[in-house]
Amino acid sequence: MARQQHAEAAGAHLGGTIRRTVLASGLRVVSEDVPGSSTFSVGFFVGVGSRHESEHLHGASHFLEHVLFKGTRRRGPEEISAAIEQVGGDLNAYTAKEHTCFYARVLAEDAPVACEVITDMLTASLVRADDLESEREVILEEIAMHADEPGEVAADLVAERLFAGHPLARSVIGSRASIGAITREQVVGFWKRHYRPSSLVVAAAGRVDHDALVGQLSVFDQLPPQPAARVQQAPSRRHESGVGVVRRPTEQCTVSMAFPGFSTFDDRRYPLGLLAAVLGGGMSSRLFVEVRERRGLAYTIDAAETAWSDAGLFSVDWQCARERVEQIAGLVRDELAAVARNGISPDELARAKSQLRGQTVLGYEGPGARMSRLGTAELVGDTRTIAELLDRYDAVTGEQVTALARELFGSAPYLAVVGPAPDRRRLQALLRGWGSAAAPAA
Repeated sequence: MARQQHAEAAGAHLGGTIRRTVLASGLRVVSEDVPGSSTFSVGFFVGVGSRHESEHLHGASHFLEHVLFKGTRRRGPEEISAAIEQVGGDLNAYTAKEHTCFYARVLAEDAPVACEVITDMLTASLVRADDLESEREVILEEIAMHADEPGEVAADLVAERLFAGHPLARSVIGSRASIGAITREQVVGFWKRHYRPSSLVVAAAGRVDHDALVGQLSVFDQLPPQPAARVQQAPSRRHESGVGVVRRPTEQCTVSMAFPGFSTFDDRRYPLGLLAAVLGGGMSSRLFVEVRERRGLAYTIDAAETAWSDAGLFSVDWQCARERVEQIAGLVRDELAAVARNGISPDELARAKSQLRGQTVLGYEGPGARMSRLGTAELVGDTRTIAELLDRYDAVTGEQVTALARELFGSAPYLAVVGPAPDRRRLQALLRGWGSAAAPAA
C-alpha cells in the first residue's frame, strides 16, 4: 500500500507510544499503544459538522450520522450493532459543530471487527429512502427532547446571540423545518462531498497494532479525492450583552451567563482555564462557596469554557428558583468584578494549577479518552502533548489571570434564562454599568 507520509513518535503521552501515518489518499491514522491495556478504542473522525452546513442543509451532518447506521450492502441495521455487541463491545456516534465521530470500544483481539464495521458504514451504506424517512421521525423526536432540556435551550440561546449570523449560532441537530425539508439526494450529496479520506482521521488507543490498523484501512485509498469543506470564519470576539428568556413551566430557572471566549490555539486559554477553576471549578471554587455554601441559593453553580478552531465562549451556569435569579446574577457579577479588580491570590493560583493537572491526567486515564483527544487534535492540527499543555498552564502568572479577567469581564455578558419568566427589566438593569464594576481601583 502506498503511503504519502509515515511519521512515528515515541514522545510521552502519559506513558503511551504515539504513531502517525498518512495514507496516499490523505487519510490520517494516529494511535497510542497503552502498556497493560486489554481493550481497543477506535474513532473515525470526519472533519465536517454543523458549522459546515448551509442554512438549507441545517442538520445534515447529524441526519447523515443517523442514516449511516441503517444498513450497508453487507449488513442490515441490526447486524451492524450485533457485530460489535456480540463480542461485548460498544458502538456509537455523535455530531459536533466541527466534526462527526463514529466510535467503538472492544477487547483488543476484536479490533479488526470494530474497524471493519465502521469502515463498511462510512463507505458502503445504502441510505435508502425508507430508512431516511424512519430516521427523520427519530430526529424530530430528538429535537423535541432537546427542547425539553432547559440546559440545551439555554446553550442554544447563548450561541444564537454570541455568533449571530454565523453557522456556529445554529444547533447541531437541526430544526423541525430543516430536518423536515431535507431530501435523500441532499443527504447522499452531503455524504459524497464530505466523507472523503482527506477529511478523515482514524484514532485508536489501548492495545493497538498500528501497522495492522493501517493495513485494514487501505480500502479508503480506493475512494476519489475531494477538497476539504470550506469554513466560514467565526466573527471576531465581541461582547453581545442582553437578556434572553424562554418561558418553560418548570420548577426552576436554568441560567447561563456567557461571554465570548477564545479559539483552540489562543494562548489566552491558559489563564482562562485557571480562572474557570478558581471561579466555578468545583465545591471549593469562589462561586460555589458564595452561592451554595454561604447562602444556600442554588444546588450547584459552575464556570467553564468551550473552544472551537476560531472561536470560543466562557459561561457561568446555574439553576435556581425564579425569585433568586437576579440575586445570584448580582453575586456572580460582583465576584467576576472582584477578580478583574483585584486578581486572585497566590494560593488560589497554585490550587487551580494543581486541580487542572490532576483532572487532566485523570481524565485521560482510559483508552477511550485518549483516543478521543488524539482524533480531535489531529483534525485541527494540534500537535501539543498533554505534558506540553500542562507546562503552559504551570507557566501562567497571577498577573496574566488578572489581565485576562479584565479583558473578559470588562463588558456585560449575555444572560440566557429558561423557565418561569424572571423580571427581565431588573436583569437588564443589573447588566448596565457592568464595565465600571470590573474596572481596577484608581
